[in-house]
Amino acid sequence: MIRRSRLRPVGDVAAADWVVARVGPFGSGVGAFVPHGFEAYARILHPASASDESPVTWAEVAAWSGRVVHPRVQFRALATPASDVRAAKPWEEEPDPGVLPPATLAALCEVLARHTTSGDRCWFCVWDGYESTSDGRATLTFTSEEGDGQPEPGLLPPEFPSGIVDGPRVELPERSYLLLEGPLDAAGEVAMSLSPQSPNVFWPEDRAWCVATEIDLDSTYLGGTAALVADVLADERLEAVPVEVTDPVWEDSDEVNR
Repeated sequence: MIRRSRLRPVGDVAAADWVVARVGPFGSGVGAFVPHGFEAYARILHPASASDESPVTWAEVAAWSGRVVHPRVQFRALATPASDVRAAKPWEEEPDPGVLPPATLAALCEVLARHTTSGDRCWFCVWDGYESTSDGRATLTFTSEEGDGQPEPGLLPPEFPSGIVDGPRVELPERSYLLLEGPLDAAGEVAMSLSPQSPNVFWPEDRAWCVATEIDLDSTYLGGTAALVADVLADERLEAVPVEVTDPVWEDSDEVNR
């Protein structure tokens, strides 16, 4: 079955120049993925999963281990019991790195939509190292760059048109990305054919916010207004904590649960 995404690959990556200019060096913390200069920042914790594949929050893991969820929390430190624990652990699989689950992404986009005037035009970066799936799931066809709305035979990710494949990338520290354009509510359509369930970096035309899911991390980071971050933190569908743009993000960053 062929499903056409509303996301359109574009060869001119100038729309990402402001992101490139405002992120810091790789390894410099939250600001290596999300541009500096926003009023506030938040971190969305990707859920673990139980044996029945239901989501398990980090708070549930902390309740089992006796550890603490905090802005710099790291899952493996959180999941190490502080003392002898007799109860079975509530999760089977650790959170997936580089992937914001579809339901979480949809919930996030609902919140983001309330904090931009250009939700109909957003930009989505997808790491160029992903491979398409071969397990029989739906195949994705992109709209042609000419904008005539017609799918073009053979334009199946990652087999983009030669002008895209051989063209410039959005170059962020240690990562190269393809650039797509489309409405905010099409963010989940990246997952129809590519491995990720979510784009790696995305923002609206008015630059009101920016969201980043680094391929090696089990959290998604965003920057925006204080009102946006407050809404993200208050949404019960999102397990989120406030962070600073300078906060470290790697596995050894959890000084509380270490």
